[in-house]
Amino acid sequence: MLEVTPTDVEWVETLGEVFCLTFVKELDEAEALSRFGGLPDTLRPRTLQEAGDGYHSYEAGYPEFVFVLDLGTWTVLIEPDGFQGSLTEPLTALSRGTEAVSVERHEYADHGFCYAVDGTLVTAFEPTWPQDRWGEEPDRLLGKMRAAGLDPDADPEDHDPLSPPYIPALLLAGLLTGVLPHPDALAGQVLSAEIEPWFSIAPPSLADGPTDPEMTAALQAAPPHLLREVATRETTRLATVLGVDTTPGLAEAIAAAGRGEPVTVSPASELGAHVRSWLTRSRQAGRSLNDSPARSRMSDDERTAAHLRVWFANALKGALRPDPHAAARAALHPLTQGPPLLRDPAQETAILQTLRDDQP
Repeated sequence: MLEVTPTDVEWVETLGEVFCLTFVKELDEAEALSRFGGLPDTLRPRTLQEAGDGYHSYEAGYPEFVFVLDLGTWTVLIEPDGFQGSLTEPLTALSRGTEAVSVERHEYADHGFCYAVDGTLVTAFEPTWPQDRWGEEPDRLLGKMRAAGLDPDADPEDHDPLSPPYIPALLLAGLLTGVLPHPDALAGQVLSAEIEPWFSIAPPSLADGPTDPEMTAALQAAPPHLLREVATRETTRLATVLGVDTTPGLAEAIAAAGRGEPVTVSPASELGAHVRSWLTRSRQAGRSLNDSPARSRMSDDERTAAHLRVWFANALKGALRPDPHAAARAALHPLTQGPPLLRDPAQETAILQTLRDDQP
C-alpha cells in the first residue's frame, strides 16, 4: 500500500485555487491526451508559468492546458485552472476499458472526487461531505476513504475548517492507484498540451437538450433513422442562420452522420480548424469581460456572434455522435433552449409533428 501523509501532497496547493488531477490506468500519455481533447499541434514541454501566462492572455485565446506525467501503470493529467476531469462525461469516457480517478479543488464551487471504471461512474462525492456519495457503487471505497481521513461516519462538527478536504481526497486517489506525483514533478518544463473538450471522446451531456415533456417523449419513441434526420435538418438550419453553412467539410460531415456513418473531426482538418476558431473566439468573448485591458477588444455585436457560434459548435459535436438519440437532443438544444436568434417556434412545432407522424 502507498504510504504517504498529508504533508507529502500539500504541494498541490501551489497549483492555485482551481485544479484537477486525473489518473488513468494503462493508457500512455498520447492516448490519454487524445481521449481528453489534447490538441496535437500544441504538444510540447512547458512550465506552469507559461501555461498560466497563456490562460490569462486574450491574444493567445485564453487556452486551457493539461500537463501529463507517466507514473508507470498510471498516467496523470494535471489541469491548472481546469476541471474537465471532474465532469462525469469526460471522466467516464477516459475510463473506457480501464479505470480513472479524479481529484478537484475549486474554491469558487465544489471540490470533487470521482472514480470510474470502463465508462461507468462508480463512486463520487464532495470531499467536504463524504457522507453524501453517488454512483453505481457509492460504498465501494469506504475502507480506503476512512484510511485517507474521509470517514463518512465522523461528526461534521469535528471537521477542521482550515484543513482542505482535497488533501485527503488526493491521498485516497493514491491509495486507489498506488501512485502519486512527486512534489517536484512540475518543476521546470513538463510535457503539456492545450485542451479543447470539443475534440475529446466525451459524449454530450444528456442534460443538454429539449426539456418540454412532449418533445422529450417524441424523441424517446422515435426510430433511429428519424432521429438522425432531425439532427441533420436542425444542424443544417442552424448553420444557415449563422452563415457558416459554407464552412469547408461541414455539409459533408453532417450528411455522413445523417446516414449513420462514423464521423471524426480532427483538430488538424479544415473543419476542425474552423471549430477551433469558433471556440477560441467564444472564450475571448467571455473571459475578456473580466480582463480589464482586453474588455474593449470586442464589441457587443462581436461577443454575441461568438456566443452564437459556440452554441452551434456544441450542437454540431452532438449531432455527429453515433448515438441517434444523443445526436437529436444535442442538435435541438439551441432550438429549444438557446438564444432568441436560434429559436424558431414554428420549426419546433414542425419537428414535433414529424416525430409524431412516424410513430404508431
